[in-house]
Amino acid sequence: MAQSKQLSSDDSSGFEFVKEILDGDPTCAINFDRLQKHPEKGYIIFEYLLCEEHQHVSPHSSHPNRYWHKNSRKFISLFQVSKDLPAILFLVNYAKKGTKYEDEVKVIKVLNVDIEKGIIEERVWDMTRDNFKKWFRETNSQCCK
Repeated sequence: MAQSKQLSSDDSSGFEFVKEILDGDPTCAINFDRLQKHPEKGYIIFEYLLCEEHQHVSPHSSHPNRYWHKNSRKFISLFQVSKDLPAILFLVNYAKKGTKYEDEVKVIKVLNVDIEKGIIEERVWDMTRDNFKKWFRETNSQCCK
């Protein structure tokens, strides 16, 4: 197994640095939440989509197409990068631990996107937090080989 370090802290300093340097200019970039390489499946992109407790949706009921008009550029860019690499693109809806919907996780494997309509082809799994944890840890472990 390849040696790698455990996650220990959130590094938002890079985000804050770029925000300072842009000085209010609009960004022409997207941030990746996670990029890893699987020995058989190739690159995998994970984008985590937080469902806040005050929203009227849960991780299982939310979908990027519901707010496509507000955030389409992000999802179009992620999909384009997934095609260019190539990579598998997973969007993961989740809620913070300790909140009403903490046990709901939705995984969306994006297969095709239409610029106007949104995600038009996908594979979706509604999971519990524990089921997602098992699947994610197994995928991560396979990527360490």
